[in-house]
Amino acid sequence: MKDLSYFQMRAFLYPREHDNQVELKLSELEQVWFCTLKNVKRKLRKYEEAGFYTYNPGKGRGNPSKLLFRRSFQHEIEGAVDEYIRYDQMEALMQLLQLPIPKSWIANVSEDVQALFGLQSPNSTKDVLRSIITRPLTTLDPAFTSITFESYLLQQLGDPLVRYDQIKDTVKPHLAHHWTVENNEKTWTFYIRKGVRFHHQRVLTSEDVRHTFQRIQDASPHKWLLKDVSKMECPAPNMIRFELDEPNPFFLRNVSCQNLAILPADVPFDEMQWIGTGPFRLKERSKSKFVLEAFDQYFLERPLLDDIEFWHVPMDHVQAVTFQVDGVEDSEFIQEKEDVEIGFRFLAFNFNRKSIVHHPSFRKAMYQLLNMKKMSYDLGREPLAESSSYFPWKSDAQEKDPSIIHELLNDAGYGGETLTVYSLDFPKPIDETVWFIKQAKIYGISMQHETFPIEGFYSNIIEKNADLVFMGEVASNDHHLSFLGAFYNDALLFRRMLKREHLTTIERHLDFMKREERFSEREQWIERIEEFIRKENLFIYMYHPTKRRTFHPMIKDIRFESFGHVDLRKLWIHT
Repeated sequence: MKDLSYFQMRAFLYPREHDNQVELKLSELEQVWFCTLKNVKRKLRKYEEAGFYTYNPGKGRGNPSKLLFRRSFQHEIEGAVDEYIRYDQMEALMQLLQLPIPKSWIANVSEDVQALFGLQSPNSTKDVLRSIITRPLTTLDPAFTSITFESYLLQQLGDPLVRYDQIKDTVKPHLAHHWTVENNEKTWTFYIRKGVRFHHQRVLTSEDVRHTFQRIQDASPHKWLLKDVSKMECPAPNMIRFELDEPNPFFLRNVSCQNLAILPADVPFDEMQWIGTGPFRLKERSKSKFVLEAFDQYFLERPLLDDIEFWHVPMDHVQAVTFQVDGVEDSEFIQEKEDVEIGFRFLAFNFNRKSIVHHPSFRKAMYQLLNMKKMSYDLGREPLAESSSYFPWKSDAQEKDPSIIHELLNDAGYGGETLTVYSLDFPKPIDETVWFIKQAKIYGISMQHETFPIEGFYSNIIEKNADLVFMGEVASNDHHLSFLGAFYNDALLFRRMLKREHLTTIERHLDFMKREERFSEREQWIERIEEFIRKENLFIYMYHPTKRRTFHPMIKDIRFESFGHVDLRKLWIHT
């Protein structure tokens, strides 16, 4: 079997290959293989002796060497993929899929690749769920995590003091079994369950809670959750008291946030050895996969799955991911679940840079230009759930009048300057941005497109270089807490890109909102904020994404939790 080094070499040389022949300098392979010239020669001889090619060394200084391969590169890749699938060699397969090889080659075997994912039962005693992630994971430090999927993983690994109950719009006990409120909602005391264990087996105490909260207060974009906390004390191992500067009836909801998942005070936080109290513990993390293992000592009901494997497969190499049962034929009674995300895609303006986006008429022109009906039609998509709000049930279709765009541009004084538009380097955002730039060109607006990887979201590249940004925001199951976080979280684009005067107005409304006891009264403040955003076109609402998933009928108890993901703690297989 050919090893990865061989495929790395061939992928590097393929763009210049002709009729299975290629010329090269040995010094090039020193960089590909990160080894000495002596080891390069040794490897080349080894692969020749294995019959992969004929090797003709260059004669004299500066003359290239030549390789004549026995088989085409495409046939070798397809053969290797078939072999890896046949012997269930996931690590080798994932490494192969990371190489820069033509997408069309993988299309022939993508269904076979996808068949490796789903619910696996390698033996009668262990159930393993395999799923696909199409990008590298960013940080899983709860002090900094602000991206949807990573926040979802935090829910599997750790627990906050309390949990929000969406159905009843209330908070229920979790790590804390009871709490009291005194001093006009300025003193909050939580009583922690006894016998709760961390993944490294130590029992949870109030000092761990204080350590976790202090860590957030010290340096975290989520420090707004604890903004009013002026004092923390631990009168007993299972008791912690918070003193607030001001009354805050919403404080209980704040401490239900997953970013306040309790970490142990006796070990430094380590991304690669994540220790919490959650239903799953981190079993393995690498560039190719992320594995969760059921935590047998979990203080609530143990998960029904034993292991969950998330494999990194490049987006171009997979089709839509489904949850299937290994070794069971497809059924005509496939379960299909579709839901509209609580959240939206939007176009943001960068008010940190000096540009035309500061002019209200230019932003109005962009509103008229960004027509969702036309975009979905031009891109060959199904009709979109247009948004005019964070929440789908509040959104209406937006009326657009492109006939006034020229007039608005003239009023703004647009002089043809080129604006930079940023988007994630994912296919859909790229397609939408390219479409938008083409529409802008019709009206004489010059724009250039730059992309950024998801791990670049936390950098300051956007504030420094972007004039406009396409991005999205998704809510947890606590919609009101998510709405607050959208504008309070220092890591998110609204806070990073809006002007201080805009944020001051929004924060004044938020301050009233979080002090309201009743759901309906908080809703009224949300409506005031969104009306201000729409009036000023501080950002432009686009659409609410729709998620579609299919499940084999043998997979039971399919439930969805925060951010629209499957509740992994409840999923099981009926045989």
